Amino acid sequence: MVATTEGGTWMFEQLRELRDQHGFEVAAIVSGYQGKLIDKLRSERIPFHVINFRPGFGSPRALLQLPRTVWKLAQLLRRERFDIVQTHVFATMMIGRPAAWLADVPVRLSMIAGPLQLEAPTSRWIERATAWMETAIIASCERSLQLCHEIGIPRERLSLIYYTPDATKFDPQHLRPANIRQRYGWTKDTPVVGMVAYFYPRLPKTRWMPEYLHKRGVKGHEDFIRAARIVLSEFPHAKFVMVGSGWTAAGDDYQREMKLLVAELGLQQSVVFGGFQEDVNGVLSELDVAVQASLSENLGGTAEALMMECPLVATRVGGMVDTVRDRETGLLVNPSDPEDLARAILELLREPQYANALGAAGRKLMLERFTLERTTTELSTLYDCLLETNERRTDSRRQLVCFCRLLAGAPLFAYIAFRLFVIDLLLPIYVPAYLKVLAGAAIRICYLPVRVAAFVLRSAKAMAGSASRKGPLNKLDLD
Repeated sequence: MVATTEGGTWMFEQLRELRDQHGFEVAAIVSGYQGKLIDKLRSERIPFHVINFRPGFGSPRALLQLPRTVWKLAQLLRRERFDIVQTHVFATMMIGRPAAWLADVPVRLSMIAGPLQLEAPTSRWIERATAWMETAIIASCERSLQLCHEIGIPRERLSLIYYTPDATKFDPQHLRPANIRQRYGWTKDTPVVGMVAYFYPRLPKTRWMPEYLHKRGVKGHEDFIRAARIVLSEFPHAKFVMVGSGWTAAGDDYQREMKLLVAELGLQQSVVFGGFQEDVNGVLSELDVAVQASLSENLGGTAEALMMECPLVATRVGGMVDTVRDRETGLLVNPSDPEDLARAILELLREPQYANALGAAGRKLMLERFTLERTTTELSTLYDCLLETNERRTDSRRQLVCFCRLLAGAPLFAYIAFRLFVIDLLLPIYVPAYLKVLAGAAIRICYLPVRVAAFVLRSAKAMAGSASRKGPLNKLDLD
């Protein structure tokens, strides 16, 4: 289950392999009927169901629509008699989790797509309050596993399984090159540094985001551009390619902002915006250095780059430290630090043999630990283990369980709604505004004696000035 019709290649590949290699009957639950993900599902004849995941947590109106969406999904899960439901991405999980629990699905799993949802204040407490509804929770990197421990999820209910690419699509020995240098008219010896990432919009300043990400571009494009200027001082003929399109219209705006930054720094001849590319693996195979500069991330694009034996520089965040082992499979740098990023890029450009050795070691690690085959095998093992201890109930008993859970869950859902909108949404918006008004009034009241004293002083000075203009009093005046 995932609330999108674009991207989500990992979900499609997992479903296909679970069906073809492990004998599961599979289905997808998505948010619409059109999109690249839908085309992939249709191409493999994987059945899918559509649920409107749009009602979310951003407004009171969305809250009113949310119970209807959860109930509709619960009815679908009961009707289809699924043995296992697995959600991905926080927005999907917060609708799929209560729906699967209400429908009494025997095995209920959520696969945490990255650490961000466990770092942001609002999503962190929601995760803590509702995690018990799941049969088990799958962390997809060591950092997420650690954060799950911190919020009190028992270790026996946690598994570590990675999102991984299909190794058959990332074989540098049997891959058609993208001819990126020829495409842009660069010579064969031109150093090329690349970054493959969507242009996501700047993250809002809300409790849905960790404070360190407020108003920031999460993929670190700005740091990549500023690092490019430093690298060009030593390698003036190097080229920097950013592959990826804007994610939504707001992402397009952020991409335009980055283009303005390139112009401001005078890098138009050195920095290229490559847009969306179908042959990303072919592009990776031709880079001298690949960069993942994210501020928060799961594995990001590190697995694909390393699978292609591409020398890699990545920030020391999230799950990227699981794949990029510093000076073993790549170089790690500090996030939000263009100087440190430039230092690592320069090191790999200066020592191409060392860079290639890191790339080869990276591919070796990927094939040993981070493949789609290993991911689906671990998922299959987990499913079988959980199914042994969570048998399906009869229909009549399921109806009774669903009714009891609905009654028992009502207070919890009411608590989540109250805390979410009153404490996390309304108070941060309105209380500061009212406090500002009250503070202004208090300042004016405190300042009142000062204003009165200033008025008295001005009046006294005015009277003194008037007396001085009349001149000194004489005896005749007194008489």
